[in-house]
Amino acid sequence: MIILLTNDDGVTAGGINALFRALSERHDVYLIAPNRELSACSSAITIRHPVTLERISDRIYASDGFPADCVNVGMNAGILPRPDLVVSGINHGPNMGSDVYFSGTVAGARMGYIFGAPAIAVSLDRYGDSDRFDDVARFMLEFVAAASPGGAMEHVFLNINYPDLPRGEIAGCAYTTLGHRNYIDSYRRVSGDDREQRLQLVGNIESSGPDDCDVVAVQNGFISITPLGLDCVDYAYLSRAREGAVPCPK
Repeated sequence: MIILLTNDDGVTAGGINALFRALSERHDVYLIAPNRELSACSSAITIRHPVTLERISDRIYASDGFPADCVNVGMNAGILPRPDLVVSGINHGPNMGSDVYFSGTVAGARMGYIFGAPAIAVSLDRYGDSDRFDDVARFMLEFVAAASPGGAMEHVFLNINYPDLPRGEIAGCAYTTLGHRNYIDSYRRVSGDDREQRLQLVGNIESSGPDDCDVVAVQNGFISITPLGLDCVDYAYLSRAREGAVPCPK
């Protein structure tokens, strides 16, 4: 299988390099990742100027673009073989609940899915470097094998979160819904005056959700696997609007 890797932590990050080593044992793996850390860039793409691609080694490239750019280039620039699977990660920190709308890691997988490839975003529930990346990478190697028994994977878009636990303490896998992430944000003025200010985002995140959600699964030691999609339509509101329960001025 031909696999394209990307991330939002940068081409030198420990997570993606552990994944590259593990998946390369059985697959043809190519890596295109940003040349710097770009967390929380979501699905940003570069359209106003060219994207620079630097060849680091035979199968590894660094880009000055975003994760979605990296996947777009990998799939549509004619530089690499077309991938059978896009994997984004291993992210240095969780991507659960509404994180999926902000995450550059999830956006990298989403871009692959949009362009017709099955795609997986994978994250470790721990910020910064970790000695657990190899465990996550070994899990991904086995998961890809199990999910593609005939050599091809179903066209899916999956978001996987791995608990920050030793491999022997993992409770198993759980297919989950998205939980809730409550971002308690504020801004601290770094410098400036009333005319021009530099503001630094600060705050923390509180997590919650039903028993079948990703947040609860990871808290209970399970590897959370959440199938995602692209349809953001609020069908309940749409139904009420079509029935005339929502005003529509003429």
